[in-house]
Amino acid sequence: MNSVKLTINKREIEFHFGLYFLGELLEELDISFDEMNIKLNKNPFKFVPQLMYISAKYAYTRKSEVIDFDMFTLVDWIEEDGGFANDNISNFLSSFTSSLSKDVPKEDNTKSVNKTKKK
Repeated sequence: MNSVKLTINKREIEFHFGLYFLGELLEELDISFDEMNIKLNKNPFKFVPQLMYISAKYAYTRKSEVIDFDMFTLVDWIEEDGGFANDNISNFLSSFTSSLSKDVPKEDNTKSVNKTKKK
């Protein structure tokens, strides 16, 4: 399953990942996949909460539910729980990055050696 449930401010929130989530993320923020990686490295304090909110909103949509909080409320909850020092951020990022490489074929790094037989 491409999701993770985290308890933030005593509330269990599901975050969902996958192809459609990535499409929603890139479209909502009007960025490319490469820009996503740049933003994640350049300013994680702003970008990670955005990722989390869009992921939570997508999880609610998948369940045909309406999300009942906004991004600023989520940020407040994250900060009340210790911000980036809390394990929720690292657990979210770990799940997110794992979802990016899940089921991606691995490149074969072995080189075939053409051996010729001497007669």
